[in-house]
Parts: sequence; structure tokens; C-alpha cells
Amino acid sequence: MTGFQPAWDSLRTHRIPQWFGEAKFGIWSHWGPQSVARSGDWYARHLYGMQPWSEPWERKRADRQHAHHRAYFGARAGAKDLFHRWRAERFDPDELVDLYTASGARYFVALATHCDNFDLWDSAQHGWNAARVGPRRDIVAEWERAARAAGLPFGLSFHQNWTWRWLDVAHGQDPETGAPYDGALTKRDGTGTWWEGLDPAELYPERHEPGARPPAHVAERFYARVREALDRYRPDLVYLDDGRLPFDEGSVVQSEPVSTAGLDLLAHYYNTCPTGGLVTIKDVPDADRTAVLLDSERRQLDDAQAHPWQFDTSDGEWFDCSDDNPMFHPRKTAHQVIHTLIDVVAKNGCLLLNIPQRADGTVDNRARDLLTEVGAWLRVCGEGVYGTTPWLRAAEGGTGLGETKGYESYNEADRAYRPGDIRFTRRGDAVYATLLAWPADGTAAITSLGTAAGLLERRPGAVELLGHGPVGWRLAPEALYADLPPEPPTTAAYMLKII
Repeated sequence: MTGFQPAWDSLRTHRIPQWFGEAKFGIWSHWGPQSVARSGDWYARHLYGMQPWSEPWERKRADRQHAHHRAYFGARAGAKDLFHRWRAERFDPDELVDLYTASGARYFVALATHCDNFDLWDSAQHGWNAARVGPRRDIVAEWERAARAAGLPFGLSFHQNWTWRWLDVAHGQDPETGAPYDGALTKRDGTGTWWEGLDPAELYPERHEPGARPPAHVAERFYARVREALDRYRPDLVYLDDGRLPFDEGSVVQSEPVSTAGLDLLAHYYNTCPTGGLVTIKDVPDADRTAVLLDSERRQLDDAQAHPWQFDTSDGEWFDCSDDNPMFHPRKTAHQVIHTLIDVVAKNGCLLLNIPQRADGTVDNRARDLLTEVGAWLRVCGEGVYGTTPWLRAAEGGTGLGETKGYESYNEADRAYRPGDIRFTRRGDAVYATLLAWPADGTAAITSLGTAAGLLERRPGAVELLGHGPVGWRLAPEALYADLPPEPPTTAAYMLKII
């Protein structure tokens, strides 16, 4: 035991496990009952429609998803009613993990509980769980077994700290009929129904004013359930969906009084995790970058980071979505995933990509094609990705970030990169320069490797285009020039190895 104490000074002595810094690419199964509706993200909240306290950006989405819910499930169906409709009847974790491994993924993360407050494991503390309702399977246990069998580090993500702010809408009323939503139901109301014996008061937050802080018992229950899952499944990575530790100062759901139970969880987890443990949050001061890992959701960073970090995104919406309305996140192309991957890796990060699953547990052919293309690229260029570290400069070129995309201020996009846009990594004495577009004149010009830049540690001995072989090159003050073949050997990005 390393003896971590529940205090930042002690937790800062924790170090990011080596496996994570080397993995670079992971797959996330952000999958659960909300996939039943095939209407994308925030569904469990928005099925109740726009409420007086709904945030302005939510309103168009809430109206659309509420109308969808009434049409397909009826006005009286609430968030809980998605649970027993979710059957996962074709869920095959071994086949999916094999698919993800073939795509080049080196770690795997499974959703444990989303903001709908439904546990995907056989929870002893929370009856609203997948072993009791819906699939009647311990989804987390099945993912964990499949990932371990494939040799992948295994992670779990927890989002139910948001339930306090997400499912307060269940205490509203139908705008057309005035009938109360199902947040007002009691355990007794379940007699003779599919949810007999379950208590809605354990699923939905207690009625409160918008903006009110949750009481201490809400934080205590959250951490008890998370700790149960960590002790049972021993994940190598834990994803907490919050800016700071949930219910602590600065949290999206800061409790009253402020909870420090997150520090207790970190100390317990790091002291008991066989691989050292890794916990991600989304607002990490520089001093805490080893105590907790920075996770950046759909927001690419401009610069290389001193410590490993994680960029998470999805192939479209986080949950399966059959609607291509512009309000929903568009599906990814393989080009975009590869560009994002090499950009993130050049900046000392790892890419965690969610592949949405249908309610039955399968993924569609479009996602399979995407994963096949990414895997093909990594089989050629993986040596400049896995196990690499940032070079002296992460990038060159004028196609930058800083652009805001989407209603949630995300900055990821399928950018039109130009031949001068290059990302750098290194492994030992080799420097890898990845072109994000193919030069029409057949010559790569890498200004960061020109003698005038002052970054070369020694004169190169050879230049190789991965997937093709050695290429002619010349060194000049303004750039290192490489002569490229008539056709690119890979798609999306083209990696030069300079040794």
C-alpha cells in the first residue's frame, strides 16, 4: 500500500500510470436505457419537455425530444419507463471488444451510471439497475470480463452526480393536461406494475428549487455507489463527469455543506487499485495534474501539456440517434478521428472515442467502417502514436483551434487542414512529423525541422514515409524538404519518420 491520505498534498504524490501515457487511443461504450429512444443526448431530461427552469440552450432540443417521446411512448411515460424497454438482447461484449481492439484501441471504458441514475451493474445499494430491470444482466461485469480477456485496461464512467440537476424536471407537470409527472410517484404506486418494489424517491431527486444545492445525503449516496463499483470491478480508470470532484467546492452540483468525500474516494481507490488508478475530472489546476487527470470533453487543446490528459468525444451523439437535424452532433468521419487522434497525441493526450450502440447492444455498419479505417491507419502509423512523447514543438501550420462549434461551446470540427498543418511526436531518437493534408506539389516542407528553427538536436540521417519507405530529402535553413511519392500510402494523415 502506498498510503495516500484524503488530502490534496498527499494525492499530488500520485503519478499517472505508465499504461495510460502509452495507450493513446481508447473506446468508450456510453450506452444505456436512453438509447431506446434513438433520439440522442439529454433524452431522460428532455422527454419531460421544456420547463420554466430549463436553460436557454436546451429549449429547442427539449421541445423536439418531448414531442418524440409523446409520439412513441405516450404522455404518461417518464424516464423510469425507458429502463424496462431497454433489453440489450443482442449485446455481445466479446465481439465488440474484438472489434475495438482491431481498430487499434489500447483501453476500454464502460458507462456505469448516467445522469438518468440507472446503474448498469448488479448494485446492492440501488434497486434501479440493469440486473433487476430491463436487460437483467450485469452489463459492467460483462464488459469488464471481455476487456480483461482482451488485455485492455478497463475504465468506468459515472455521471449520476448530475441527476440532482437533470431529473428535477420529473417533479413538473404535463403542459397540456396539467397532470404531474412521475417524480411524484411513491413506492406504493408501483404495486402490480413492472416496477413493483422499487421506489421512485430513490431514482428521482427530491423536489427542490432550481439552483438549490443538494443536501449531504445525496453526496454520501453517490460516493457509496461509486465505491461499491470500484471495489467490485477494480477499474484501471475512473471517469467522473464534473469540473471538480462531485459535490465538492466548484462542482456542478456542489452540496450544502460542501462534501469532501471525493478525497476519501481518491485515497481509497489509489491505495487499492492494483495498477495505480486514474481518476479524470474536467477542471484541473496545474498542481493537481497527477492527483487527477484532466479530461477535455469535445474541446481540443491548443498546446502540449506537461502531463498526460484525455480528450473524449463521440461518433455523433453520446447515445444512439436516428435524427440528422443540425441540433444533433454529426457522425464522425475516419479522417476526422485520425486528425483528432494525432493532434491530441502530439499534445501529450489520449483520445477516448465513444461508439454509440443501439438499444439491442449492436453498433451500425457506419461505425464499423469508421473503426476499420482507423485501425488500418494505425497499423501503418501506430509506431508514431503508441508509446510516444511530445516533441519540442507539438504543431505547425495555420489551421488552428479556438473555433466554437455547437450549442455547448465545443470546438471540435472536421477541419479542412492544409499541407502546412503538421503534428509532431517522438519515440527515442526518431521524430515523427504527420502531415494533415497531402501536398499537391509532391513536397513536404517542415519548417520546424529547418536549421533556422534551432530545434534539431542532430542532423537527420534518413527520412521515411510510413507505408511507403525511404524518401529523398534535403535540409535547408527554412525547412526540411521531403520528396513524396505520386500517391499517398495512407488516408487522412501521412507520417514521416525522421531518424
